[in-house]
Amino acid sequence: MRVLMGLCVLLLLGACNRVHTDQPLFFASDAPDAPRLRDGLWVVQDTLGIDDDDQPCRFDARKPVTRWPKCAQWVLVRGGELLAYDGEKGKREWQSMGFVLADVDPMVLQLGMKSGKEKEKLDFQYFGFSVTQRMSDGRIEAYAVWPVLCGPPPPEGTKEADGAPRFATLEPLPGLTIDGNNCTTGSSAAVINAARASRAWEAEPGTARWVRDTWP
Repeated sequence: MRVLMGLCVLLLLGACNRVHTDQPLFFASDAPDAPRLRDGLWVVQDTLGIDDDDQPCRFDARKPVTRWPKCAQWVLVRGGELLAYDGEKGKREWQSMGFVLADVDPMVLQLGMKSGKEKEKLDFQYFGFSVTQRMSDGRIEAYAVWPVLCGPPPPEGTKEADGAPRFATLEPLPGLTIDGNNCTTGSSAAVINAARASRAWEAEPGTARWVRDTWP
């Protein structure tokens, strides 16, 4: 989905050694006055790739996204949703992904991603979140994020008992239970603790910035 190719390529959804749950742990209603993302069009800076001529991605953010090059990824923020296109040109449909930005320390971004063969279930994944720019009224205009990990990544070449590569940590953080290549929990406190610890294991956080109120 283009929504994944925008914000969620940056977030590397579907990668291993990540905290995920089948039920949400954070709710917008718990903190109605929590900081919120500014509605409108956002560009994911760390996914600005190389264009078709193998040159650094350059684009005019003032132009409609339909005129942006493929190397410039975008997502539309509307309330508690991330929206973007799914499908190829001429067959595109809007897709949405719900999110909650928890006002904890550090802040945690919870994303609800459709999963399963029939895409009927939601899989919730978590990311540490740091505000890098705000409006005068507190709305967020730029941020950095990093994945919430289960624990320190295993040493390269680590194997499971059957000889298969191991991707999950060998030392899960308190309150986390290994679940295949990832881990899970029923504790929001465990997620917050893991978000704090995980910052040390991510060399460079991803970044995104608000572009304008209107789409396209």
